[in-house]
Amino acid sequence: MVLWMGGKTSTASKRKWNNENYEYTQLVTQKGEKERIKQAAKQAGQSVNAYVVEAVRRRMEQEQMLSASDTPGVVKNLEGDADSVE
Repeated sequence: MVLWMGGKTSTASKRKWNNENYEYTQLVTQKGEKERIKQAAKQAGQSVNAYVVEAVRRRMEQEQMLSASDTPGVVKNLEGDADSVE
């Protein structure tokens, strides 16, 4: 349920919706890294959150492909499907 107050959604209802639909994590960096990440995200045309989430997702996909390649005769393609090697 969304509460409308003066044509705008109330802060409390936004907070409730966010808490029901998102999970939060904290990122801790060394001094100076925060600004470097902000600049990289800006250059990519993304928010810092989107930039970091995409980087983590790509890393997880890469590691998944690498672990799948440990199986002799099987290689994963970019879509993550296993193809036999002949």
